[in-house]
Amino acid sequence: MKKYISLSLITALLFSCNGNVAVVNNNAGTDNAAKKSVTKNNNTAAAAESIFIVTDTFQTQNKKEMILSSLAGKPSVVGMIFTNCSYACPKITAQMKNIAGKLKADGKDANFVLVSFDTKRDNAAQLKMFAGMMNIDDSWILLHGSEQAVRTLSVLLNVQFEKDAEGNFSHSNIISVLDKNGVLAFQKEGLDADQKETVDKIEELIK
Repeated sequence: MKKYISLSLITALLFSCNGNVAVVNNNAGTDNAAKKSVTKNNNTAAAAESIFIVTDTFQTQNKKEMILSSLAGKPSVVGMIFTNCSYACPKITAQMKNIAGKLKADGKDANFVLVSFDTKRDNAAQLKMFAGMMNIDDSWILLHGSEQAVRTLSVLLNVQFEKDAEGNFSHSNIISVLDKNGVLAFQKEGLDADQKETVDKIEELIK
């Protein structure tokens, strides 16, 4: 696999591949800062590629460099957010915390990952501050990356986002579950979604 992936190729995969990913839509909410709505066609399956094909280096909230393949070996629960988001992103994060709390192993057998859309403002210090505000411990991974890396990951996860003139984002409100090899296994969309199916899927992948 080439180190750098053509974004146009991955976009083509997004709209043409038929994967086996379950996507459940529970009426996605919108962020107060968003000026434009983002719509998602739930009949379009995400490309059945591992996110580990993204070889770019990200930085964590603790200023540690990492690549996505370091998540291998455990299922991963992934949300894409930005810290200046006033409504949707805190709710996505809270939902993920709720999921972690319902797992039999208290989330220790799964990775919980938040990736920021905001490549300009969400540096390690900002992500660390957000983690503190949301009462997230250091077992969680909050990631800042390049525009190319974030965009490529969003396509692999079938998460749409758009930046507005103020530097904020309208975006899909999706929680993604990946298997131990980084392949998308399940998604739930919606800020007030019942996450029982999500928890069940993670428990299934942990076994």
